[in-house]
Amino acid sequence: MRRSIIIIALCLFAVLPIIAQGQNKRKGSFNYDEFRKKMELFITEEAGLSPEDAQKFFPIFREMKEKQMKLGHKIKKLKKDPLDDDDDDDDDDDDDKDEDEWAEAVIEIEEIKVKQAQIGETYIKRLCKIISGEKVFKALKAEDTFHRQILKNFRKEDR
Repeated sequence: MRRSIIIIALCLFAVLPIIAQGQNKRKGSFNYDEFRKKMELFITEEAGLSPEDAQKFFPIFREMKEKQMKLGHKIKKLKKDPLDDDDDDDDDDDDDKDEDEWAEAVIEIEEIKVKQAQIGETYIKRLCKIISGEKVFKALKAEDTFHRQILKNFRKEDR
């Protein structure tokens, strides 16, 4: 009896890491192309884009999002390591230059956010020239809805 319990326990300890690894791969992997396809399908349906509208809309929309995403990565990097300094001095009595560097980092982040908004404005104007403003508005609203739904689903899975 004791021997069979030990064998079952060993089997469980051998199988559990494999099962856990499979779950981590499923949860941890992110396929951007699949995400983008789902988002574009959702936007197309929600905004009522015809196939012709979608064919005109999405290349410009993707280009806009790509440029904004690159700037978003810069913001993320600045927030992670704003001073990008190899100096490991953690003295409380740092000079004013360090304070100036922190201020510059904050200002740079805000300037990047402005650039993101400017890119958005430029591309939205382009999009409104190729399809109706109403459809552009509905498409942007659908994108927001899609992202909210993804986050909501993600939170549910996390529980």
